[in-house]
Parts: sequence; C-alpha cells; structure tokens
Amino acid sequence: MKPIIFIVSILFASAAHGQFNELVLRKNGFSKKRYAEGSVITLQTKLGLRYTGTIYLLQNDSIYFIDGGIHKNDVVAVYKRPKSKHRFIPFNGEAFLYTNLGIPLFVTGLTISGEPFVRSLLSGIGLVYIPVALYNLQQVIFKGNKKYRIGNKYDLQVLDLYPSEKLPEKKQ
Repeated sequence: MKPIIFIVSILFASAAHGQFNELVLRKNGFSKKRYAEGSVITLQTKLGLRYTGTIYLLQNDSIYFIDGGIHKNDVVAVYKRPKSKHRFIPFNGEAFLYTNLGIPLFVTGLTISGEPFVRSLLSGIGLVYIPVALYNLQQVIFKGNKKYRIGNKYDLQVLDLYPSEKLPEKKQ
C-alpha cells in the first residue's frame, strides 16, 4: 500500500507544462502546419516584403521577430521552408576537380582499347556531368519552396493560450 501512495505522490508532485502559443496554418479549417515560439518561418506581407526568422513571440494576433512584429492579417503567404540556396555541384570543389582530371584518363583508356575518340570523350564527360545534372534537376523538381497563399483555402490562426512572460520592446 505504501509504494502505491509513494508513486502517486511522485506523479502528482511533478510539474506539468501547458501548451505554448502557436501559429497554425490551416487549409479549409484543418491544421496543415504549426509554428511555435522559437520556430523558423518565412512570411510574405501585403507590401511584398519577405520576413525570414525565428518567431520570438506570438501574442494578440501578432507575430514578433527579434527586430519587429507583423500582424497576422498582413501576411499574404507562408513558405514551406526558409529560402536557401542549394549547391550547383553536389560535392566539394576538390572532389569535382579530381573527377574532371579523371576525364582525360578515362578517354585515353577507352581510345587505347579501340573505342572511337568522340564516343569515348562523350562517355567520359557524361560520367562526370550527368550526376551533377540529375542532382540539379532533382533540386528544381522536388525541393521547391512551396508557397501557401493566405486567402480562400489557407488561413492563419494565432493560438494565444497563455499570457507571455516575454514582452515585445516598445520603441519610443
């Protein structure tokens, strides 16, 4: 009996944390994506300005970053991920130079074995540059930055569940 009372008292004595304020991107009323304070987000406003940064505070239908805030009604689009550049060459420069230095060796070997020079040259160049071309094609097709336009289908909802301990700075 005493171990049960001890276990129950330990469970009730532990601290429980509530849910944090969240920014919810909804599609036709259903939650599509959630952003909490500390999440990285990319937004576009009605003026065409793009804000990318970490959400500092969500309070009173406003989204605050370190340097300022935006009202949720001023947001026109939410991007899936922050804008990032992908490398044109999928590996480091030194490895790319070594692969390019391998082209003449490959062509020489095929030419000595009896292949025509033009065919062996195209094979050597294709061996190096086709993987680079396929990588960039994959980046263009599958890694695009999807834009959720706020309007008929998508909307933003700020769940202000608790009064925040942080306060936005007032500039005077």
